[in-house]
Amino acid sequence: MNTASTTAPAPGFADPTGKGQHVFRAVLDALAHPGRSYRITGPAQAPKALGTGLAAVALTLFDDEVSVWLHRTLAEDPDVTSYLAFHTGARLTNEHGSANFVVATPDTLPALDALALGTDETPHQSATIVLDARTPGVGARFTATGPGIDGQVEIEAPWAPAGFSAAWTRNGALFPRGVDLLVMNDDSVVALPRTTRLRAVSDQDQEA
Repeated sequence: MNTASTTAPAPGFADPTGKGQHVFRAVLDALAHPGRSYRITGPAQAPKALGTGLAAVALTLFDDEVSVWLHRTLAEDPDVTSYLAFHTGARLTNEHGSANFVVATPDTLPALDALALGTDETPHQSATIVLDARTPGVGARFTATGPGIDGQVEIEAPWAPAGFSAAWTRNGALFPRGVDLLVMNDDSVVALPRTTRLRAVSDQDQEA
């Protein structure tokens, strides 16, 4: 990874404690209510490739005790790697299978079962995917059920990569192991914890 930069890292949160608490609460609320969007406010001067949403989550959740895998565009951007090193101290890794956090776009998302899945005794040691929803995937519409959802909820998922529904079903079958997903835009977060069940909704289902 290229970690060298010729300029000083961009500023983080102007109010690290207050803004960090706001983002952390939004993430917790999103995990408690899968499929529901929660607004976040990121640092105004985050590196362009990272964007304010990813930067907000990084500044809030990453620290010197976690390892982070970045997709290639971010990993090769010195402004991004210097920013994360300076503000979070997180260890950047080339090995997605051992990373605590996996930052990906829909077309760079590794196979879910190739990520850290935890164990039955330590399910919290699984990976959290931070998906950059600014980049569209093949797109899908899902009906979601599970803890935190009253009955069912329909989720529009323009970020969904090819094969996501089947991969997520396999991930859910591993419970209590499995990965969790944070879907990030520059001003919002949507979460899918491993306990959420998804069913793809076809156009025929919509017309029925």
